[in-house]
Amino acid sequence: MHLKKRPSSASAASSSSPRIMGASQAALDALESKLMVELPPTLRAFLAFDFTFDSLGRKFKGKHRFGTDPKAPRPRITSVRKLAEAMVELGWTDSRLRGKVVRLPNLPNQPWNALYLGEARRDGELLILGLDNEETNVRVFPRYTAFDLYIAEQAGLFHFTDSQRNDDLESHIALNPELGSTDEEEEIDQDY
Repeated sequence: MHLKKRPSSASAASSSSPRIMGASQAALDALESKLMVELPPTLRAFLAFDFTFDSLGRKFKGKHRFGTDPKAPRPRITSVRKLAEAMVELGWTDSRLRGKVVRLPNLPNQPWNALYLGEARRDGELLILGLDNEETNVRVFPRYTAFDLYIAEQAGLFHFTDSQRNDDLESHIALNPELGSTDEEEEIDQDY
């Protein structure tokens, strides 16, 4: 009896999916220099595994936000206002956030995600903002308080409630006062 050799799973996988490449520690250090913040430990570990987010699959929009070559990072640093303009035609936001952000991949028909390049919590995590629109107005809100929550939910491993996604949001607001709610100011400015 002769056995036929099956195609190896590695060669079958490589033909149907993109090649996943991680960044070296030196490249991640260079990325931190360009961002002017330390990467959250969970994001740093993920980028060492998959620098271009290709492991998430083809359905994700907004990949390659830290560059396409893991040896030479080129982050796409932007602002909340520029993301609002890019999200919808004539897009605008009343958000007062002036800090820089890097857009992260998202699923179609889901809010956009952006890593806020502000002060990190004690554990090194940075806040991930969500951007959602109604007509041309883009609402900016705290979406995830840590990268591991973002990646677990986006990859479909877990579904979190808003309170789970924003666990310990107060620590981010204490370090980044510009993230605090301005409801009192808005109530004063409203004309009835």
